[in-house]
Amino acid sequence: MRALLLPCVVFPLLFSGASSAQTDANQDWQAVVSSDGSTAQARHESGAIEVNGKLYLIGGRAMREVQVYDPVAATWTDLGPTPLEIHHFQPVAIGDLIYLIGSFTCCYPSEEIIADIHVFDTQTNTWSIAGSMPASRVRGSAGSVVYNNKIYVLGGNTQGHAGGAVAWFDEYDPATQQWTVLPDAPNARDHFAAVVIEDFLVAAAGRQTSQPNPFTNPVIKTDMYDFVANQWIAADDIPTARAGALSVAAGDEVIVAGGEINTSTIALNTVEAMNIYTGQWRTLKPMLLGRHSGGGAVLNGRFHVTAGSLNTGGAPETDTVEALVIDDTKTIDFDLDGLSNNDELRLYGTNPARTDTDGDGMIDSVEIQLGFDPLNEDTDGDGILDGDEAIEPVVNPPVGNEPNDNEPEDNEPGQTPVDMSSGEPVEQGTGMVTSSGSVSVMLIAAILVGRLSRIRLRLRQIYVEK
Repeated sequence: MRALLLPCVVFPLLFSGASSAQTDANQDWQAVVSSDGSTAQARHESGAIEVNGKLYLIGGRAMREVQVYDPVAATWTDLGPTPLEIHHFQPVAIGDLIYLIGSFTCCYPSEEIIADIHVFDTQTNTWSIAGSMPASRVRGSAGSVVYNNKIYVLGGNTQGHAGGAVAWFDEYDPATQQWTVLPDAPNARDHFAAVVIEDFLVAAAGRQTSQPNPFTNPVIKTDMYDFVANQWIAADDIPTARAGALSVAAGDEVIVAGGEINTSTIALNTVEAMNIYTGQWRTLKPMLLGRHSGGGAVLNGRFHVTAGSLNTGGAPETDTVEALVIDDTKTIDFDLDGLSNNDELRLYGTNPARTDTDGDGMIDSVEIQLGFDPLNEDTDGDGILDGDEAIEPVVNPPVGNEPNDNEPEDNEPGQTPVDMSSGEPVEQGTGMVTSSGSVSVMLIAAILVGRLSRIRLRLRQIYVEK
């Protein structure tokens, strides 16, 4: 009967994680039309953000209205103009307040940098200034995100479209109006949107703008900043080089839509997504309309993109809106190895995207429970993989002989049989190991799952590629 029960244990564990919760690659974009004929104002180099269930569209070249879209009424409302022409920024929100940091004003190609931090109060529809950027760190076309109620400003450039791309990374505390300089990113970039997912900032796409052709020099490297470890790490290169793309978080993924590049005279409709745990990219359905430098934000479970330019450069501008239904589910245990993503990253140092980090044939959680090192395929250095060492001595116990040097003693630390479900030691004759020395179904299943983890990872890769 145990032989019949084994596949029932193994195969659900093997295949249940072949595709994590993620936005459907076959999901089509849908046009968003108002109920009363109101529209977004055509513009580009603008920004959009969700606050209290509504979508705010702000800025752009020339003086533009602040507009709000109410998804319940399906209407656009004008809230008045910005205090000055303001463009090339990524808006962020804390509570009811929208912050514009790292922006430009006026004219191509040497736009003037706006050092002041402009704040829009969505409750009173009024503007104020909350300090300014340090004189030595001012730039426009920067990416901005919020993490733990602080604003982080990344990249940008110091000369508008005439050059000066930087890799600067700064923290701004709105409560104290204090700035902190952080380690530079590995790559300078401007004309991009940064995204925060869990404890990671993701910077993808963008370019290093310069003359005589500002659309060249795309940045394909993907940089991730780990806020907990305070360090930069690299993910896979973005497949489609572009700048002016619109980016949002969707569960474990960052989604990048649209953009412009010197090899195309029309704006791109390409949409790609990257998982923060695997660092790998996949392709989603294209937008209905190629666009760049408009506004993008998640509203009621849909990635809304609005406004922007339809061609490389600034014209023509569009007032259209479209949206993609996303899956914003965040996994707790991405690889389903029994350890949470957070524990793998912060406690054990294992890979949350790999069931068997060290490739020794035993899943990470079982290695930890049995006293093995999940980062070392041969914990005791005896030349036998931990996955083999864990199962072979008990499956084929010596008859009438003392254990050799390669076999753990019964009382050796870390070798007491463990109940996988509780983590507690079990008495001989129960749990994983029986009194006759045979291995229980649970332990065999766990080890086989570990040995098949490479197949499972490949299945995940095949699914993503499709």
